[in-house]
Amino acid sequence: MRFTRPFFPLIGFMLAAWVILFLVTDMFLIPALRVAHGADYIARKQLAAISALVLAIILTCLLAILMLVLRPGRFFLPRKQEPKVRTKYVDAWAEAGQRMEVPEEEEEK
Repeated sequence: MRFTRPFFPLIGFMLAAWVILFLVTDMFLIPALRVAHGADYIARKQLAAISALVLAIILTCLLAILMLVLRPGRFFLPRKQEPKVRTKYVDAWAEAGQRMEVPEEEEEK
């Protein structure tokens, strides 16, 4: 189960990224392209610059969120682990002899 854990956030991120890119494209980039056909040279350059800026901001945010989801630092900067403790193997017969209760001897009548 440890190896499958990062896949669920990754799938959620990919779905959210597709939704965000679809919304930005549908609400901003396609209308900007439609307006650009009837605009003059300076307006087209401004629309292209604004569209590139919006796309760069969206992609940068998605990349940052992807880094948070995948946590690449866990591969390159592992947490400090406590030193391993060696298991003491106790002789079972010696341990049983220490725990055994010796019955008291009964006096003969």
